[in-house]
Amino acid sequence: MSGEISALEWSSVLGAVVDVNVRKTLLTLDQRGVVAYTDGACIKNPGGPAGWSCLLWAASDTMNGSVRAGAPCFEAYGHIPKSETTTNNRAEIAAVLAVLSLAPPTLPLTIYSDSEYTIKVAIGTYQMKANGDLWALYRKLLGYRSSPPAFEWVRGHAGHAHNERADELAGLGAWNNERAAYERWQASQTPEARSGLPAAELAALRRQVQQIKALFDTLAVDNSRVTSQERKFIDDMARRMLKNNFAPSEKQRGWVKGLVAKYKIQAGPKTYV
Repeated sequence: MSGEISALEWSSVLGAVVDVNVRKTLLTLDQRGVVAYTDGACIKNPGGPAGWSCLLWAASDTMNGSVRAGAPCFEAYGHIPKSETTTNNRAEIAAVLAVLSLAPPTLPLTIYSDSEYTIKVAIGTYQMKANGDLWALYRKLLGYRSSPPAFEWVRGHAGHAHNERADELAGLGAWNNERAAYERWQASQTPEARSGLPAAELAALRRQVQQIKALFDTLAVDNSRVTSQERKFIDDMARRMLKNNFAPSEKQRGWVKGLVAKYKIQAGPKTYV
């Protein structure tokens, strides 16, 4: 199969999974199958370089979606060189391809990912419009399995230990194991670093958005006091600010400041007056 698709992502996966036997690490592996977490990272999207990662456990070491403390974990990750085609989505798909290559094909498999794009294309909710080469390989790997994998979405950058570890390994892969460079990059990716705001000001902005949305939610949609543009902006900001890695722009901060003044939002115990 390696000669059929020469994508940089697939070459990276092959370099990490060839001649690997996960049973040597996952000693309790049985018919209950495998649980995996995946992630992808791209330093410049598009253009790369990028990295992918996957963590595998025996399902027998999990209960209700939680992994037993101290359970053996098989980790794999890889580097994808920079190129015009390198993207974060392709790195996310590469991570899934790695899991499909590593997990014994006769056993059930559950894959956790923070990429809604990857999950929804994989299960057929979204129509595949790009990355056809990697999705063709995905379908081919599915053909070797007794049953298709189950996918579960997990919120990224939300303090989930396994997702955070997958994120770290994907980042290391993107930086080709140069940890110092990776750590500098991580520091530059924090919302306060990218927006120029101290963490306390960013938290205050998040509270203000929540307060404005709470006010808007109490008012009828046709209330002339709130414009449709304001309502749409705050709904969008409220969703975006749920993500720990979201960095609001100066223009977005200005909009929030203007709405705080217009609707007399207070920072005290009251949500609004």
